[in-house]
Amino acid sequence: MADRHDIVTDPDTATLIKIKAKRLCSRGDFSKSDYEDLQQDMYLHLLEKQHLYDPVRGTVKTFVNKALNIWIAMLLRHRDREKRRHNYNAISLEGTLVEHNGELDELGSMLCEEDLLRRNKISNLPAIDRVDLQDELDTALSSLKSGERTLIVLVAEHGVTGAGRRRGESRHQVGRAKRQVLARFRGERNSED
Repeated sequence: MADRHDIVTDPDTATLIKIKAKRLCSRGDFSKSDYEDLQQDMYLHLLEKQHLYDPVRGTVKTFVNKALNIWIAMLLRHRDREKRRHNYNAISLEGTLVEHNGELDELGSMLCEEDLLRRNKISNLPAIDRVDLQDELDTALSSLKSGERTLIVLVAEHGVTGAGRRRGESRHQVGRAKRQVLARFRGERNSED
């Protein structure tokens, strides 16, 4: 069987990902700024699926092509379904006019550095506030039992479904356990106040 990293590091993989991301960006519902995000998501999908590769059944290039085609189909399906698209609202920054100080201006010119940081999930808190926040987080985690702490960290890092996979439980069981931990934690905090 191929080495675990052969699929992601294969030169054909990089080429296929670039081509497929470029094709997606040429569609009307994607933009050029999505190019790197799409590439990253494709690499992540391949990392999740690489254990399914069997060299007896085909080449790395064939496996990657099929896996990416399935991922792209699911992405497009997710965006096209009306019941799923309520979370997705694409707005053109250049074509959308908004009123600001009595004048109409493009939405793109109204955005500032803080909006970009928030969009990219980068904290713009001052260093002292980050230290305070980290102290509060450490205090909160230390007040949890070992199993609860492990659960919360897994959910934070991998999401409910990913934590369920790692624990060998369903996402419903993990979600229920998470809600119980949070309810107990909130109850203790309210009793202290």
